[in-house]
Amino acid sequence: MTDRIPVLLVDDDPDLLAVTASFLERETDRITVETAADPTAGLELLAERDVECVVSDYDMPGRNGLDFLDAVRERDPDLPFILYTGTGSEAVASEAISAGVTDYLRKRGGTERYERLANRIVEAVEKRRAERAVERVVDQFHAVAEGTTDAILSLDADGTVRFANPAVESVFGYEATELEGEPLSALLPEGAPVDRWLSANGGPTAEHEVRSRVRRPDGSEVPVSASLGELTVGGESRVVAVVRDETERDRHRTFVEHASDVVAVLSRDWRFRYLSPSCERVTGHTPSELLGERSLDYIHPDDREAVEAAFGSLDARDAPTAEYRFRTADGEYRWLESVGSERIDADGIEGYVVTTRDISTRKERQRTLGRLREWTRELNYTRTTEEAAELAVDAVDDLIDAGLSGIHLLSADGESLQPAALGDSVSSLFESSPSYERDAPAGTRAALAWDAFRGEESSVIDRLSTYGDLDEDSPAESLVLRPIGDHGLFVVSSPDPQEFSDTDVLVAEILSSHLEAAFDRIERESRVERLHGATRTLVGAASREEIAERAVEAATDVLGFSIVTVRIHDEEAGGLVPMAVSPEAVELLPDRETYDPEGGSLNWAAFEAGETRMYDDIRTADALDTDTALRSLLIVPIGEYGTIAIGETEVGVFGGGDEYLAGILATAAETAFQAEARTRRLAERTADLERQNDRLEEFAGVVSHDLRNPLEVARGRTELAREECDSDHLDAVERAHDRMTALIDDLLTLAREGEPVTDAEPVDLGQVIGSCWRTVDTGEATLRADAEEMILADEGRLKQLLENLMRNAVEHGGDDVTITVGSLPDGFYVADDGPGIDPEQREEVFDAGYSTSQSGTGFGLRIVEQVADAHGWSVRATESEEGGARFEITGVESAA
Repeated sequence: MTDRIPVLLVDDDPDLLAVTASFLERETDRITVETAADPTAGLELLAERDVECVVSDYDMPGRNGLDFLDAVRERDPDLPFILYTGTGSEAVASEAISAGVTDYLRKRGGTERYERLANRIVEAVEKRRAERAVERVVDQFHAVAEGTTDAILSLDADGTVRFANPAVESVFGYEATELEGEPLSALLPEGAPVDRWLSANGGPTAEHEVRSRVRRPDGSEVPVSASLGELTVGGESRVVAVVRDETERDRHRTFVEHASDVVAVLSRDWRFRYLSPSCERVTGHTPSELLGERSLDYIHPDDREAVEAAFGSLDARDAPTAEYRFRTADGEYRWLESVGSERIDADGIEGYVVTTRDISTRKERQRTLGRLREWTRELNYTRTTEEAAELAVDAVDDLIDAGLSGIHLLSADGESLQPAALGDSVSSLFESSPSYERDAPAGTRAALAWDAFRGEESSVIDRLSTYGDLDEDSPAESLVLRPIGDHGLFVVSSPDPQEFSDTDVLVAEILSSHLEAAFDRIERESRVERLHGATRTLVGAASREEIAERAVEAATDVLGFSIVTVRIHDEEAGGLVPMAVSPEAVELLPDRETYDPEGGSLNWAAFEAGETRMYDDIRTADALDTDTALRSLLIVPIGEYGTIAIGETEVGVFGGGDEYLAGILATAAETAFQAEARTRRLAERTADLERQNDRLEEFAGVVSHDLRNPLEVARGRTELAREECDSDHLDAVERAHDRMTALIDDLLTLAREGEPVTDAEPVDLGQVIGSCWRTVDTGEATLRADAEEMILADEGRLKQLLENLMRNAVEHGGDDVTITVGSLPDGFYVADDGPGIDPEQREEVFDAGYSTSQSGTGFGLRIVEQVADAHGWSVRATESEEGGARFEITGVESAA
């Protein structure tokens, strides 16, 4: 096989593609690079060219690097594939590992990254070539076992060749007829012992297999192996030698012995029959120490069952694979991966071929990423910036053993990066807690930190003492600087040079990303909490002006906005009028009293649409204030009441978080305006009711005094008239007087029963029902009372309600009517078996003056409704089970 390594490089950036290809071919003349601008072109090249390694970017249009990997694996499951990417995350790294990527490498650093990439390519290809060679070894062994190219010799006791088959020419270089009759010694190198091929006494050889070298006619020597047996011909014992050319086998044996993976042969009882020399490098055991040992005894007890299940009875089948922990020479356990091949029987070794590699680094990386997920989940539950920073420092120390690390956050004035959390080793190596001033001179640690903070990518330095941009001494040698968004800088360092691997850098980057999200969340939650405290004061405001002023204060003091205006919709003014304005808005914006529909205001457009509007730069919009310093604008409608307009003098200031918080403030302001409107309406209604009650009291006084007095005079005159004469007309006059008295009583009750009940007390409904029945003139009527519960009511008014309902039943149902009072889930009912009420008139029966009885006043049921309303109850007329009238009183509060 040629030593050249053809490589396919796939990247959608043409400049980076060309630079990477040039540097790779410059790093080693073994590498030749074919390039493709996308995975589709890459697959076409793979179909046309011989490629031994694929290097691919991750983030590409259409198919990404992992999709490309899947497509390549469908064609060649074992082709080395290196994901070489400038972007990545924990999820990408984990998915790449799961998908079977050969290696994962980040595009970081200077030109030294191409050296790393070239080394990874050579290592991956050599490993694959080694695996292929091992496969060929197994194929050669299989061919030898079938004996298709074996040479066969028959030797007498003196070592003379008596017979040779035609295949000897391929081994010895002589035709069969040339060998017959020649001594075996003529075929062996000078001085080579012949007796190993023969027995001393002419019997069968003591050795069943011999390894030796034979000399060909051209003087060259060929390694051979001979399987020996006995053949008796005419009573003469001869040795039969089946001779195999071992040239290729020796070559492959040399390769196996120098391969990085361990090649082993296991017997059916799991004992080692052969181990390649790399066994010592991987396990610490020399091959001789393990030969004859039972392999399962060295496998971790928790993994043995899985290994046995994977490999079964060690019979050849489709390449079983198992991952397990193997006990090394120092007593520790190391993660290995074994792939089974097939059974062999050659060179005195019979068993099952297994190829094993060290995967402890991969397992450690997976373990680290697993623990990283646990740490990042904990970050999601931190409540303060300090707690999150401390947890991140503990996490980086646990994950990559970086105790010389810290979180440095931007100070309130923006002039320095101050330590928020420091690793345990910092205090012992630094005289004071390190902080970094913005204006520090070049060549200082502070300048280096600020350069990294202003950047977007990680700064990785493997040897700080020789770093050209630093003149100041530092206890750290290895350094990773990662900006945490706008919050600050994550400093990961070690006193030892070249301490951090690509995986370590990836861990620091993933942790920084989650820490930034945690800081954002904590800041947002803090603002929301303070905002909720501020918005609670809005509901207690006494006027719309006070609500607007408090909303502006919350926007400026809590949310940190500067230019804030609250406008209220005023129908009389015909638009949105300013109700409260922040001091900065007063200074920067001109006075505009009203934004109306025709004025082209962005405020009116947002209010009319009922939608939040956000502008990164109002100068690109059709706005009214483009001639001012205002640039960013956020307008949030306050329902039907108005808008909150928030502005800043810089472009693109507002984001989704600001929109969310401003929305909360607008919702709270809308609730406050609604409460204020309800309070105002209630006050107006209360005033109207008080005026109405005053008029009713005045009316009741008139009825009581101005009507009763003349009525009493009329009654007296009627009595006097009876003494002078006896006339039927006087009976009619007396009945008219009685009706007038009933009307006056009902009118007085109607005027006074509408006042709300404010002194309700527990009342025994059953006792009140009995008392009312004894008071009302019920004639021959029958009462069935099933309601016995305790309720909250004004007992006097409750009696008025029940008495009126009982009178109504007797008046309309007759003297023999049956009246039933029963319970409802939230009240009670009064029903009778009389003629009932026409369904179309069930609403009208509660109107004042409505009556179908000649003797009725028409106010009885109106009084019932007023008493119910005064208690906060509801009353409705319906049909009883017997077809009569039924009145249900609901909304009654139990006193139990």
